Amino acid sequence: MLCNGPCRAALTACAALLVIASVVPQTPAANLHDGLVAYWPLSGNAADAAPAGAVADNGEVRNSPSWISGQFNAGVQFDGLTQGILVPASADLDIGTSGVTVSAWVKLDVLPSALATSFGGIYDATADNYVLYLDKGNNELRFKATTAGGVSSGAHAGVPAAMLDTTGWHHVMGTFDGTAGASKIYFDGAFVDISSVNTTNGLVRAGQIAGIGAQPGAAAGNPLESFFPGAIADVAVWNRSLGAAEAQYLYNGGAGNAVGADNPNLTPVALPPVKPLAKPVIRYAFDGDLKNSGTGGAAYDAVLHDATGRNDDLFTTTTKGQGLDLRGNPDEASTVSNGDYLSVDYMLTDAGTIELEFTANNYYDFQTLWSNSVHGNAWESWVYADGRLSARANQGTSNAALDFFLPLLGGLNTPHHIAYTWQRNGTQLNSRLYVDGVLREQTVETWTAPGATLFIGGGVGATGGANDLGRGIYDEFRIYDVALSEAEILFRATHIPEPASLGLMACVAAALGAGGGRLRRRAA
Repeated sequence: MLCNGPCRAALTACAALLVIASVVPQTPAANLHDGLVAYWPLSGNAADAAPAGAVADNGEVRNSPSWISGQFNAGVQFDGLTQGILVPASADLDIGTSGVTVSAWVKLDVLPSALATSFGGIYDATADNYVLYLDKGNNELRFKATTAGGVSSGAHAGVPAAMLDTTGWHHVMGTFDGTAGASKIYFDGAFVDISSVNTTNGLVRAGQIAGIGAQPGAAAGNPLESFFPGAIADVAVWNRSLGAAEAQYLYNGGAGNAVGADNPNLTPVALPPVKPLAKPVIRYAFDGDLKNSGTGGAAYDAVLHDATGRNDDLFTTTTKGQGLDLRGNPDEASTVSNGDYLSVDYMLTDAGTIELEFTANNYYDFQTLWSNSVHGNAWESWVYADGRLSARANQGTSNAALDFFLPLLGGLNTPHHIAYTWQRNGTQLNSRLYVDGVLREQTVETWTAPGATLFIGGGVGATGGANDLGRGIYDEFRIYDVALSEAEILFRATHIPEPASLGLMACVAAALGAGGGRLRRRAA
């Protein structure tokens, strides 16, 4: 191939597109007992039955709970008043890795809201390093993990009371993956919730003094508190983050598989990408113009609010063609007069998806990706000075904002596919935040009706207050009037957008055209 400088640059872009389109990282298969550091079957005693090589973390039974023939003909019944099992500090419970998992079978005597105290420890600890517990105030069964730097998620991954009962045994599994910045919780073999942990130091904090059925106190002798009313069986701790394959195996359709019964090799559950059936109402490819190529047509072409001397070259080359270049905007400018941004008169529907590819040129408080005319702090997405991405619909709900720490995935000058989905359910809103095709956080918040105008890279609220301008490259901005599924978001994050999706040969042909190159036959 004879290919000059421009041709080689174009071919490099083709290669980047192929990588984006075809590579979905896969976790290798692993044996169930890999990384198993502690295992309490609770079959008549509190002995640790973890495989050879692990420290024997035998528990100290306090105040005579009852041994029962429960799950796997084992278990211990706690009164929720004084009883529990203390697990002293040990080297292997100080995980020392960026992953941890806690698994247990539980049978509740009361729902979380009926606890006598604020919390009820299932597998709890003095310093909350990694714990499963009932949370009275939030009426959930929750999992929490804390990093070596003392960082944990803002709203911990939880199973809502609506999924719980006091009649049967249920499997619960909490996982933490510090490299992905995520805590997850599984209930009866299914994923339920995820919360983000905003730090690049994902090591699990050391100093674990644990308890089963209660939380050990920090005073001498570690007196127990935060008692759990109910029964617990088959408790296990791993120094790695397990996933859906392990949750499904351990639940086994309700019959269950005890952790110690077998050591199967489990292949992680892969999510295949699915092309969305829905078409975007708004699609800005930003290939040299602000035209809408979505189903809404020219009525939803974007309007440029142009500040003199800013971003005179409004478009720049990206791996997907061209993108909107707002890198000439000033940092930390909460005024609409000294930088550029876009608007479109479009009312968001009761369900929807907003997605884009965004490359940050700088981090500052509070860089706007998109916002809305209803309020300066509602229906918006922005980035903080530390690189934390956030999105929300309701400014008045404490748990409304969804977060993810972008430096975990490369930070500045790294393109990220970002998607926010929502589904209205009466007075509530179920929302999700995805980054690079992966679900990062979700929540339920109170529905707030959006305004009639949406902004990109800045904007003005109903009261006239301005959001900070964005400074970066915006590409492939889309709005759907349905909430895309996780599989559809994965497809959107990893495929080559139209018209680049015509294939490798089309891309190569375009590259050769760009540089005057040609293919030369090999001599016979």
